Amino acid sequence: MSESLARTPEQPSADGEVSSARFWNAAQGGKDNYERDRAAVEAVEKIAPGITADARSARQFLRRTVRWAAAEAGVAQYLDLGAGLPLEPDIHQIVRRYRPDARVLYVDNDPVVLAHQSAYQDPPLSSYIDADMRDTDVIMNHVADRFDLTEPVMLTFSSVLGHFSDEEAHGVVGRLLAHLAPGSCLMLSHDIPTPSIIAACEVYSSAPGALPYQPRTIEQLLRFFEGMDIVDPGLVPLFEWRPDEETEITEIMGYGAIGRIRA
Repeated sequence: MSESLARTPEQPSADGEVSSARFWNAAQGGKDNYERDRAAVEAVEKIAPGITADARSARQFLRRTVRWAAAEAGVAQYLDLGAGLPLEPDIHQIVRRYRPDARVLYVDNDPVVLAHQSAYQDPPLSSYIDADMRDTDVIMNHVADRFDLTEPVMLTFSSVLGHFSDEEAHGVVGRLLAHLAPGSCLMLSHDIPTPSIIAACEVYSSAPGALPYQPRTIEQLLRFFEGMDIVDPGLVPLFEWRPDEETEITEIMGYGAIGRIRA
């Protein structure tokens, strides 16, 4: 599930409401959250067992794919869509180990995330923009100022596309990919409709002001990579993508893959 889901029915809705960004920071083991956020995580875990492990697995997958892109694929430019709250090591902290010339641009429009943007600001390596990921023209204007679009770029969508309809999600991905050079990568992680995920989605959909999350089947996820080469081992459960010593084996809820634009 995404780091930017709306509050659950168990979460307060007045001045002390639980922030969705802080909620997922707590679920992933971060420190930028309050006791009420951690209590909400526990409440959702009771309704949908395995959600917190799924959240951690998505973050681990992001880190492994970024490390692969920097260390093995030689990608030096990264565009992170729906960044959420910082949770070290973040993308710029990983890629600097392999590509001192790297450039990273984080995108989010959550006010809570904006308040923490300084953690993403490490000039000239990384920067943050407050923008809706659907505003691809705005995003690409910033990208063109920071990146060399004749060189590969990695797009990262870490469990965020479920917040959008098929038309919106494919539109965002397609419009961004259209600007990128051969060798560029699309990293996508996404939850599939397991019983626990369906239960969690029902909780969020019933909450006041909820931002619904749409799980997608494996066949639906493969459509995002049409016309691209999918990097081995393909579209697989998150923990099966090139696991390392930090990879948790979890219940299968999320799938992920990297696609590359053909030369």
